[in-house]
Amino acid sequence: MRWAALVVAAGRGTRFGGPKQLIELAGAPMLLWSMRTLAQMPEVAELVVVTETEWIETIESLARTAAAGKPHAVVDGGETRQASVRKGLHALSPECEAVLVHDGARPLVRAADVRDAMAVVREGRAALLGVPVVDTIKVVDRSKRTVIRTLDRENLWAAQTPQLATVRDLRRAHLEAARSPLHATDDATLLERIGVDVEIVPGSPDNFKVTVFEDVGRAEYALRDRLQHAPGEEEVLIVEMFVDAALVDAACGEIAARGGTIDGIERDLPGGAAIRAYMTSRQYPGFVDRFESVAGGTSAVTARFSHYAARAAN
Repeated sequence: MRWAALVVAAGRGTRFGGPKQLIELAGAPMLLWSMRTLAQMPEVAELVVVTETEWIETIESLARTAAAGKPHAVVDGGETRQASVRKGLHALSPECEAVLVHDGARPLVRAADVRDAMAVVREGRAALLGVPVVDTIKVVDRSKRTVIRTLDRENLWAAQTPQLATVRDLRRAHLEAARSPLHATDDATLLERIGVDVEIVPGSPDNFKVTVFEDVGRAEYALRDRLQHAPGEEEVLIVEMFVDAALVDAACGEIAARGGTIDGIERDLPGGAAIRAYMTSRQYPGFVDRFESVAGGTSAVTARFSHYAARAAN
């Protein structure tokens, strides 16, 4: 599927005295961290950012930096998060088949977690990142502040972003929501409402939302720690392909031409052969289109994160 990343960065940041998405963290505006992580994923073909009118020009500059040549757009947000996402969906290209919606105030999202969630998505099935609730949750009478009941935390997860679905499903969910008084705080709620199955995929506690001032220091520390422990490294993807047996050499030649490494070939499978290879995230962009032109319509290719390795010299 052709994926788009839709990053929601609207909101005036009144608690912070200015646009929260532009607060500097570890040497860069907070919004740039998540935009760069998502845009650098080979699976993501385009980037759309939704923000406030007065910050469009500034964030357009950040988007150009993050997208590194990929198609991108920055559009004006709505009065609510729900309205902002709906506007972002209108900005997607017609070729886009699936979309991940991410909060710009979650700068520590990991590409590997996003890939795990991408693997779940198909028509009628969506996904979101989340973590199990570790605190005991009480339902409270707000006026009296007395406990009404205690929830079983074994069944409770804290929802994160990105939240992912096919474009068709998410647009339908937002269309139905626009026809009703429902105002949800996340897209999964809208998808659930129209009968789409939503699978929660384990994420990381680091993927928290910067909400109060204390979160800024926590995010700064986590980002600097991540940079310190991964200098000069890059993502390595494991790429798995299925091709007609007669096209194995051509497919392997395309992998080698990009600097990839063949890990194994199974030739005696019904209807074709399976190839497993490794490529860096720099080598992978454009590979799927090229592979399909070489291998034909009966081919299939998937890629997922494997490990980090030292960045090779150019």
